[in-house]
Order: sequence, then C-alpha cells, then structure tokens
Amino acid sequence: MLNLRPVYHSTDVGVKGHVFVCILALLLRRLMEKETGEPFESVFEELKELKVNVIDLEGEKIFQRNRLTSTQEDLLESLKVKRPPKILVNPE
Repeated sequence: MLNLRPVYHSTDVGVKGHVFVCILALLLRRLMEKETGEPFESVFEELKELKVNVIDLEGEKIFQRNRLTSTQEDLLESLKVKRPPKILVNPE
C-alpha cells in the first residue's frame, strides 16, 4: 500500500520529494519481500532488533553492535547485504 496523504509541504519541491521518498520506500519494501520470500513485516521485526551501542572511551567513540541471530544472518545474506562489523572505531 502506498500511503501518501496527508502531505504537509508548502512547496512543489517538498511535495515531489515526499512522493519520491514514499515510492522509494515501497520499492525497497517489495524488493525485500521478493529477495527473502518473507512478508516485509516479519523481515522488519527481525532486523529492527539490530542495535548499536556507542562507547565513549577517552574522547574516542567506539560503536559495537549486538550479536546477530541466525535468522538475521540469513536475511542479510538473502538481501545481499554485507554483515555489519562487530566493532567500529571512529567511522567518520
């Protein structure tokens, strides 16, 4: 379902940008369903559990993600998405 309304933008550019983002989101949603063979809601529920903790160690930021479940690994593989690194130091 493509849900575009209400659109609270005051310019044509804003409205066009909103519609573009909505269509892009729908495309990504359908591609995820096609590649995984699963409904988007179940893919989203599984992947939203991926979390990142930010650790500030003497002014240096360290980003550490939680452990991937086997289902999450399978979904990422189906989507041809590289597995995110466990630890990332100063990604800027």
